[in-house]
Amino acid sequence: MLKSVTISFSETGSFDLETKGITIFVGPNNSGKSLVLREIEAVVSHDPLPSNLKIVTDFEIEWPNASTIHEQVEKAKANTPPNAPVGHVHLGRINLNGGREFSEINISTLTNFANQKTQKGWITTQFIKWGVIRLDGRSRFNLTNDQAGGDLEAPPQNVLSHFFIDESARASVRTLVKDAFNVNFYVDPTNLGQLRIKLADGLLPTDEQSLGLNARNFYRNATHIKDASDGVQAFTGIVTAVLSGEYHTILIDEPEAFLHPPLARKLGKSLAGIAAKRNGALLASTHSSDFLMGCVQASPSVKVVRLEYSQGKSRARSIDPKSLEGFLKRPLMRSANVISGLFHDGVIVLESDNDRAFYSEIFYRLAEGKPDYPSILFVNAQNKQTIREIIGPLREFGVPAAAIPDIDIVKDGGKTWTDWLKAAKIPAALHAGLGQQRAAIDIALRASGKDMKTDGGFKLLSDPDRLAADVLFDSLEAFGVFPVRGGEVENWLSNLNVPGKKTDWAVAMLERLGSDASDPNYVEPSGDDVWAFLEKIVAWIKNPGRKGTG
Repeated sequence: MLKSVTISFSETGSFDLETKGITIFVGPNNSGKSLVLREIEAVVSHDPLPSNLKIVTDFEIEWPNASTIHEQVEKAKANTPPNAPVGHVHLGRINLNGGREFSEINISTLTNFANQKTQKGWITTQFIKWGVIRLDGRSRFNLTNDQAGGDLEAPPQNVLSHFFIDESARASVRTLVKDAFNVNFYVDPTNLGQLRIKLADGLLPTDEQSLGLNARNFYRNATHIKDASDGVQAFTGIVTAVLSGEYHTILIDEPEAFLHPPLARKLGKSLAGIAAKRNGALLASTHSSDFLMGCVQASPSVKVVRLEYSQGKSRARSIDPKSLEGFLKRPLMRSANVISGLFHDGVIVLESDNDRAFYSEIFYRLAEGKPDYPSILFVNAQNKQTIREIIGPLREFGVPAAAIPDIDIVKDGGKTWTDWLKAAKIPAALHAGLGQQRAAIDIALRASGKDMKTDGGFKLLSDPDRLAADVLFDSLEAFGVFPVRGGEVENWLSNLNVPGKKTDWAVAMLERLGSDASDPNYVEPSGDDVWAFLEKIVAWIKNPGRKGTG
């Protein structure tokens, strides 16, 4: 099987990605997740590599040893016609669209190349290729179509004839389908010449391959797979395809399509379990945190590769299993659904749910009618301190995670302040200077004798002190930390005269903003106030050259 692929990106360079185990590609739309799977498939299909590959630039293989070659050759003899040349076998697999595809291989040539570890491309395209399967969103429903029975004494020509012949493989599918839907999977032979998938609550009391009266009545009352939901068809199609051969490498794009979150989690667990049992590889591109969590449940060797593509520039960040495990073990990450941030263009972390509700509504209005606007997840922390506990790990994973604390961040001295700077990935050489600026601004705000949060924020400062405060906050914003210069969230849109504090204010403000765009009182975005503030954060997230996530 493949040992590694070299993947290359304009901003982060190239690195060797080990393929064994579970690899989950995440990131926003159009970041290259589907493309990387297609290019990995191209690696095993073409010798030499196609010249138009954009991500994969090279690969290494695990050279097959004598035992592996002997095992595969012996199995292949059953599918090799008697008129094949002496010393040759047909290595191949079932084509998911029907029929068999194969290469006629000279056993001596295969053995010699493997022993000498030469002709890597030939070994890959003539031997390793047959253990690789790629599934995409368009193919999964076709996998449950009725299929021809064919000659049951000959090598199976399609997936269903394989399952009809192979009792062990059929039982494996049945176990997974039963666990997912609490129904039993059968291959119904009663439409002579055609095989079809049936699902039943009960068990067939007689031989399931029988054409007798009991079997006919049973199959008549069972549910044809095409009468089941899209989710049932998608899940069943994927597991039947993966179990239709001894695939050591599974490539699957958007496995969660048509699946409810709990089912996506079960599919992740099932596919990761299959790959682990085969000591093979699962490489999946997904938008689903549930699918990812299902994989983590089944295997300790899950790594995540986050891809990003913007303005012609590409990035990738690989998250090893140990780092991922540490990230997911934190209760804060699970409770705030922070893991979903891996699948967005960016994340904005707020102090409270009230802040989240307000800022996300402002963002929604700014994004209306702007197809180039990024996909941003708004997450509320438990307080100001836990904001940095969220943005730090997300940035380690390559996610542009911005923070919006209140102005009283300037009160955070000592280690607390340093922890903010570390979470924002501000270079250590700047820490001392920024710390001195923070202390000076804190003193100036306190000297006003008023509450910096509720009484106006920077408006409390003299012109020279305000200039100094702007310099400090500009420095923080360059690294994705955007304190509210006016004090706190309740000070935005003061012209609307919305009263209250915390939840009362948030509810009243959302009501005042309006919900019907045709209403004359509906508040449209403008070029100042909170609208301009959030536009700055969006610009930082969109900027591929941003500071703080490198």
